[in-house]
Amino acid sequence: MKSLRIPLYIVCLFVAFSVSPFGIFAQEEAEVATEIVVEETLDEEVSSSNALVEKLRGSGKTGIALFAISIIGFSFAFERVFNLRKSRITPAGLAGKADKLWNNGDMEGVKQLAAGSHSTLGRVIIEIAEHRDSPRTDVTTMAGDVASREMRYHLQWAYPLAVVATISPLLGLFGTVYGMIGAFESVALAGEMGDPSIMAGDISFALITTALGLVIAVPALSCYHFFRIRTNMLALGLEEQLSHLISRWFKPASSTSEQGE
Repeated sequence: MKSLRIPLYIVCLFVAFSVSPFGIFAQEEAEVATEIVVEETLDEEVSSSNALVEKLRGSGKTGIALFAISIIGFSFAFERVFNLRKSRITPAGLAGKADKLWNNGDMEGVKQLAAGSHSTLGRVIIEIAEHRDSPRTDVTTMAGDVASREMRYHLQWAYPLAVVATISPLLGLFGTVYGMIGAFESVALAGEMGDPSIMAGDISFALITTALGLVIAVPALSCYHFFRIRTNMLALGLEEQLSHLISRWFKPASSTSEQGE
């Protein structure tokens, strides 16, 4: 029992201290200190954001041009994220459902199913169904043409990202050269007694435009290569499904005659 008296005694003292005016005063001081720290942190964040806005304003017309280019580039990126999906190229289950309808002889059902998918595979299936009486080689060629045309269309929509990735560093370099020219002109006008700080604005303009160009170019180039790779992977999947469907729907005459015998 003696070993339990000391902890209970300490707990009673702690409770009494927290309830006492001294304890309340200590809690109020802690809350005030916390509020001060939070306010200082918010002030620092606001000041840093304001400084960033001022730097962006200092980039001038070059910064405005870079900002416009970035909006155009990332608009194409968002368009690719929305349209370059597997459901827009080779929807899951479409090939199997079309195969069942084809084997049952329901050509209208195949066309309706393909049209309702709103996909590249669906449009190729419609092309195959409309020319089902043609030889297999001709059908294969027509299906390949439609599929390659569709995938080239997707590649073309990713190309503006490459243009943005090329133009934005050049605009940044232009801003760098323009800023350095302004800095040297300021030094020339100031003469020997000039203050070196007069170059600060022009040098800041030069560095900001360079940084903006790189910040825009790196994500744009990364998105361009990502969408190219994704387009090629989806094209391979499309080719695989088309080869499987054509081989099932247009069997060679020799195998058909053997099955009849």
